Amino acid sequence: MNFIPTYLKKMQKIKQFNKYYFCFFTRNGGCSNNEFSTLNCAYNSGDLDKNVEENRKIASNYFMQNKIIIPNQNHSNKVLEVNNKNDLSLNADAIITERDDILLGILTADCAPIIILGENKFGIIHAGWKGLLNGIIENTINKLISCGEKIEKLNVFVGPHLKEKSFEVKKDFIEILKKKVDHERFIKNVNERFYFDFSKLIEEKLKKHNIVNLNISSENTFTNPKKFFSHRFSCVNKIKKCGRQISLVGIKIK
Repeated sequence: MNFIPTYLKKMQKIKQFNKYYFCFFTRNGGCSNNEFSTLNCAYNSGDLDKNVEENRKIASNYFMQNKIIIPNQNHSNKVLEVNNKNDLSLNADAIITERDDILLGILTADCAPIIILGENKFGIIHAGWKGLLNGIIENTINKLISCGEKIEKLNVFVGPHLKEKSFEVKKDFIEILKKKVDHERFIKNVNERFYFDFSKLIEEKLKKHNIVNLNISSENTFTNPKKFFSHRFSCVNKIKKCGRQISLVGIKIK
């Protein structure tokens, strides 16, 4: 396993909770250049595959593991359980497992990375607004409960994502929202410009499922472009390509 220099370790905050460890990585500490500088972990983003491969190795080395399972994300509400560490073609936006020999990962650049830790199983969610409205959080919690986890024992951590002041939306989005939730509670009108409180909806969906052990990051991906990849920041500033930061969770090696 490669050695991680001390100066690189300081760039990321590896968190430990009970038998688990996890990290919402920033965009720093990798080998990519230009728009992908530097820890871009997404293939098919326009970055060189060899850079993405090396960046994923860098991330996994923080955990002293080398097997990462990342699903093919498509803003769905689909949840899958990982039983085989060679499951490399999973089409889902949330995955769960109880294996201690793999890391579960997802990629984001404004969407919310959500980590759920149970007594035996754990999971990770890619929550964009589409998946959020269509039940990705509910489906993941229900999947964990059906596998024997207890709701009161679940601990949930939500990583950096697009915050209300940066999440401007149009009226067509509000019409979609109306069909799913009490939209007025999540939309702020500022001089006829509308802003969506993504964080609030995430929090309410989790609390509606009686999640009490909840931690939500206050960091805004859009307003921290030197720290995070942000698809919206790239679009607003006419940057043609955008990388993705990785979030990882696994069981601590004894």
